[in-house]
Amino acid sequence: MTAFDDVVRRITLAPDAGLVKSLGANHTLESAIADLIDNSIDAGATRVSIRLLTRDDRLVQVEVLDDGHGMDDDVINAAMTIGHQREYNDDDLGHFGMGLKAASFGHSDALTVWSKKEGVGPVGRRIQRADFSRDFTCEVLSTDAAAEHSASRMTILGSERGTSVVWTDVRNTYRGRNPDEARSWLATCNQALRSHLGVTFHRLLTDGRLKVDVLVDELEEALASPGEPILPIDPFGYASSGHPRYPKVLIAKAGETRVELTCHVWPAKADVTGFRIGGMPGEAFQGFFIYRNDRLLQMGGWSNTANPGPARQLARVVLEDSTAIGSFLTMNPEKSGLKFEPIFHDAINHAAASDGTSFIEYLQDAESIYTDARKRRRQRKPVIMPDKGFAPTIRRRIGAELQFIEDDPIQIKWRRMEAGEFFDIDFAAKTLWLNSLYRSLFAPNGGSLNDAPVLKALMFLLTHHVFEGRHLGAKDKDEIALWKSILGAAVVAEENMRNK
Repeated sequence: MTAFDDVVRRITLAPDAGLVKSLGANHTLESAIADLIDNSIDAGATRVSIRLLTRDDRLVQVEVLDDGHGMDDDVINAAMTIGHQREYNDDDLGHFGMGLKAASFGHSDALTVWSKKEGVGPVGRRIQRADFSRDFTCEVLSTDAAAEHSASRMTILGSERGTSVVWTDVRNTYRGRNPDEARSWLATCNQALRSHLGVTFHRLLTDGRLKVDVLVDELEEALASPGEPILPIDPFGYASSGHPRYPKVLIAKAGETRVELTCHVWPAKADVTGFRIGGMPGEAFQGFFIYRNDRLLQMGGWSNTANPGPARQLARVVLEDSTAIGSFLTMNPEKSGLKFEPIFHDAINHAAASDGTSFIEYLQDAESIYTDARKRRRQRKPVIMPDKGFAPTIRRRIGAELQFIEDDPIQIKWRRMEAGEFFDIDFAAKTLWLNSLYRSLFAPNGGSLNDAPVLKALMFLLTHHVFEGRHLGAKDKDEIALWKSILGAAVVAEENMRNK
């Protein structure tokens, strides 16, 4: 008897509506909104406006508006159907037919979609999560209401055509009573969203194929205009490579399939946006960056092909061969990472560049750049830590180049002194004072706590060692008097030259 001889008939088993309760469980707010933007891009949109609307600083509604092709009755019904998979083109970002529903129900209890297609009347549909999880019920909304939302898109994006996705009854939000905590939660949420979208769609944002903005405002007072634009964050945006022989392409082979791995080495002690992403250090983003149709699907991680560690933080590998997805790689529904199949692990282990460089040799090259930089750092004498008055980027850069001694940090401040004096040192208070009489020379657009970064960096390099002793010795006092004399004359000359 063969394996098929025992079949007597076929029946169709419809999915249980209860599966709706688990939809989107693994979506963050950032990944969910990115999934909606994928749909907008597939619909031909070039502009997307995201609106985080609040009541008393609590997030209550999320809107994603686009100027894409829009939908008619048949298309919007299909879009609201769970698991419906349209015919995908090779360059589409959609993949599973679950994105809209999973992204929405992961964060809200009501999903409303308004859309307008060229030459067709506007349409609207709403799914209540509670109803949908019982019987897949979808509400058909009035044409008049759909027309109002088309008019709103026209005001915000300059196009009646397009689609508006609206989440109400938002679940994942701050619900405490402390207003400061609420505002802090919202600010963190906004920043995380901007960072995630900036790196996920950085290629499309950079070349102008896509413009995205985010507006955060009270629901009843929200402006009918776009918000602040999302700026691209390029995870490979270094000025020059950290290693003279990279980037380098390694070829991973499995049978007749070949995949290119473009291996990069960031410069040592990098401290720029792109190396750091979303406030997290660059070390968190070592590993594979996987693209599909210029959309970033995986943001770092070695996926068990290598062990992460501080010494490998400069190593990042680009994989953008879409043919690898499905054969070597399996994409999760949230598009927030990929599973590396065993055949791909084997292919990477045997990957090589045209000059014979292997994957493990690439990792060793990246480690050597990091290790050499650390050796140079350890040979320098530790210094006192800079604190208030120094811009955060300056503090981080000093920390990247020099180790700090165990002592109270120094701060740099402005105060009024006599004309002809440029600075003073308060050793006991660990404070370097600058004469505010000359502040406008170095901060012409108005002063702030972290103004005049070049001046302050130079003054730190000049004077830090006098704060590092237990007291001011005779040599320290003589140096300070010398600096005061020369810099006092220099700042007067600077002022006279600028006033001519």
